[in-house]
Amino acid sequence: MSWLAILAPHRLARLFAADVMNVTRDPMLVFAIALSLLPSLGLHFFHEAIDAASLQSFGATGISAALTAVALVLPATLTGWVTGFLLLEDRDDGPLLAIDVTPVGKLGFIIYRVLVTAIATALITLVATWLLDLRIARIATITMVATEAVIAAALLPAFARNKVEGLALTKLTNIIAVVPLLALIPSPWRFVGGVVPSYWLGEMMFGAVPRLTETTMILVGLAVHAAWLSAALWLFSRRVG
Repeated sequence: MSWLAILAPHRLARLFAADVMNVTRDPMLVFAIALSLLPSLGLHFFHEAIDAASLQSFGATGISAALTAVALVLPATLTGWVTGFLLLEDRDDGPLLAIDVTPVGKLGFIIYRVLVTAIATALITLVATWLLDLRIARIATITMVATEAVIAAALLPAFARNKVEGLALTKLTNIIAVVPLLALIPSPWRFVGGVVPSYWLGEMMFGAVPRLTETTMILVGLAVHAAWLSAALWLFSRRVG
């Protein structure tokens, strides 16, 4: 039976129920999922207080607007980390090998995890764009953020040999959330950050002069995301066999 067997509703329901059980058993994973919703909620309800505190403490204005990009990217790294950590457990503890002889197969199971990660992140991003009242290309933004979550999910088990290394690697991946702020730099040198997928979200929101056209930013951003996604999935496939 091919990997398409994963699309059977009863299989999807059982796999999703099992993942919910695995996540709820680990408070750290539950906290990561809950935290993915907080940045946009915090900016929605407290942006005026954040701006006032920033102005009083640092003399800076518009901090809440700059943090909107971080509020979009951070959930992607968190949901991607949750999926990556589950895949890391499945690889190291043996379930992934056992699944390989089931009708779903290892490929089908991985496709299921990728789809769930992308859909969950897309929904969180959709809510975030509404809460933050963002005036940007919504479909392109959701696509990019969902792709970043899948990239994070694939890279974690690709580079981490165990759960301890996975936790350490998470600290590095969280840096990705602040990369969009490079787009605030007025110099063209800011485009050096364009090799990182999340940078293009910042460029779409508040890229400084000289600006690229919106269509160019979207196309280049999607191309960078696609390249990283292909590389991440290739590395992941080599590690899981």
